Amino acid sequence: TKQFDYLDFIYFKDKLAVISETRKKWLCNEFNIDPNRIISLGSPRHDDYFNSRLKNIKKNKITILLAPNPIGDISGLSSTELKLRVNNVILKILSTIKQLDNFEIIIKLHSSQLKQNEEMKLFIKNYDDTIPIYLSKSVIDIINDIDLVIVISPETYGTSTMILESMILGKPTINIVFNQKPFEFEHVKSKAVFIISEHDELEKELKKILLDKNIQNEILQNADKFVNKFLSNCGTASEKFLDLLRTY
Repeated sequence: TKQFDYLDFIYFKDKLAVISETRKKWLCNEFNIDPNRIISLGSPRHDDYFNSRLKNIKKNKITILLAPNPIGDISGLSSTELKLRVNNVILKILSTIKQLDNFEIIIKLHSSQLKQNEEMKLFIKNYDDTIPIYLSKSVIDIINDIDLVIVISPETYGTSTMILESMILGKPTINIVFNQKPFEFEHVKSKAVFIISEHDELEKELKKILLDKNIQNEILQNADKFVNKFLSNCGTASEKFLDLLRTY
């Protein structure tokens, strides 16, 4: 599908707006598109995220946000076996955080109205019915109110928007993947997130980052560098888009 999307770019004769100079160079190199046709705009969708970023407020407890990415039927990866593996990882995360003093966890499910959401809510409530579970609450409000994000990615070929949103809002992010070696996404190569495989010693790896501020600060610094490279006009992409429209 991605290949067909980029073929559409080639045959589209007017201007193209992309999220960054990096993406612009890639399109020029891969598809020989005239660079004068490509505008490095950024992501207007994420302006609110950049402009809503708050400094961490000291609280009595450290709050962890757990965000399981859904398993979509369209991908062909959905199976009982994979759901059981995801549930097993969730249990390990919840039990690990329970062992730590002054830590608490909240859960944000994907806003899609999936049957899997109800199954996961029931599964978590059976383990501990005091854990807050959110579906439709503002992602910006949730991330701004927590200290660290854990994203579970059962579909190994893709990545979650929650990872980028957490980086923009300045939260150290852990991504738990379900293959032994993660795909070499740019944020992985940039060490902008802390990658843990399902096959690792999950409890040990989680405690390593949850209890080490130096690791968290290093991730945050790498994440800020990555975001500024990955997106142009951070926080002002909408204004740049309006300026662009006024020129035509």
